[in-house]
Amino acid sequence: MEERSIIQEVLDSFREIKRGSYQLLSSQADQQGITAIQYMTLRAIIKHPNIGITELAERMKLGNSTVSGIIDRLVKAGMVERTRSETDRRSVILCVTEKGREAEFQIEMKYTEAVSGILDIGEDDLRQMLSTHRRIIEIFDKMREGAIDEQ
Repeated sequence: MEERSIIQEVLDSFREIKRGSYQLLSSQADQQGITAIQYMTLRAIIKHPNIGITELAERMKLGNSTVSGIIDRLVKAGMVERTRSETDRRSVILCVTEKGREAEFQIEMKYTEAVSGILDIGEDDLRQMLSTHRRIIEIFDKMREGAIDEQ
């Protein structure tokens, strides 16, 4: 197979997997009355309790204003609370409420169940695929670093 053709096929497969998984996640999140990105935000806050908006935006690789808008909607829905940091009163930290935790849990359970068919592929094949994906990610990281260095 021609080099460009196989590279394009690999990249197309990544896009297709991402699109399919995002559509499925969106469907599960919608059942809880939130969007997929709101679910991902809840997960990130649960994983990193008492995080600030700037750090959350960096972790999610989104802009501060985008994350701030997502947080506004989650606060309005009663799933996230903003509180002042006890160590720095100028800082705001984010906490997931019980309602937010329950929504995240329900989405995670349903999504995991829906994608469990992936396990039919077999552990050895999945581990090999993950290893290959990590190598591809490293290649992209090096390319990005090179592009930054050239600027």
